[in-house]
Amino acid sequence: MKILVHFKSGFKQTFIVPKYMLALEFRNMAKEIGGSIASIEFSLPLRRQTELTSTELRNEVFRLPDER
Repeated sequence: MKILVHFKSGFKQTFIVPKYMLALEFRNMAKEIGGSIASIEFSLPLRRQTELTSTELRNEVFRLPDER
């Protein structure tokens, strides 16, 4: 699952996380990485556009480049 986090500092970060990860667990992880969170947007990646295998999506958290 693709998640865009807007931090109160104005910084934005996109994460790809496993579908089974709890929202609270993800929020705590994102807060440790970037500080106070202003908002979180959840979206599923389009199957044709993703280059990651389903195994990678289930087992890893991937950090994508900043979106500013």
